Amino acid sequence: MASKRPWHCYSKWTRRPYQHKRSANHRREYARGGSQSKIVRFWGGNKDIDWQDWELVVGLKVNRQIQISSNSLEAIRITINGVLQRKLGRLNYRLRIRPKPFQKIRENRMLAFAGADRVQSGMRNSFGRSMGVAARVRAGQVIVDIGTHIRNLSLVRDRLRVASMKISSPCQIVILNYKSPELLKRSGLPLYDAKKRREIPFYEMEFATT
Repeated sequence: MASKRPWHCYSKWTRRPYQHKRSANHRREYARGGSQSKIVRFWGGNKDIDWQDWELVVGLKVNRQIQISSNSLEAIRITINGVLQRKLGRLNYRLRIRPKPFQKIRENRMLAFAGADRVQSGMRNSFGRSMGVAARVRAGQVIVDIGTHIRNLSLVRDRLRVASMKISSPCQIVILNYKSPELLKRSGLPLYDAKKRREIPFYEMEFATT
């Protein structure tokens, strides 16, 4: 059985998204079916506490425009949520996975043994079949939010570091929200505006809405 293609075949994107159309008209969506998303739950921890009430909200942002497969998103969720729930407890953190995998990935499977040109149609059916879904992420976009207390910051940073290894892009750990300037200074991380996708320098922090 042939192994899966490496993800660098699908990590880059430049064209319009190829999704399921949520209507009865499917003129632009030819390939239907395919495997479903591997990630179903996009949250974890304590959802009863609002994001503004946590001492720190730490995020993981990507530095490149890439596609992230649903398998990677599920691996990121398990990597972070499993350890935090076991060591901190479900009530002491809040987790959110931001990207949603709507982009369908197509693959034109080719036979690679001798004489395969007589048993396959080659590039005549180059449109391919659906083999999975992925999320489209732009450079500077935040993909993971974690609300936590300052005493648990070292564990959260370590989990985000491990989660960044499952993405084919350089990542950076940033602060998205803080409760007091003292907590921001103790964290030692840069403050980041997720909506504008820009880092907030120190001389603008007193005017920044966090």
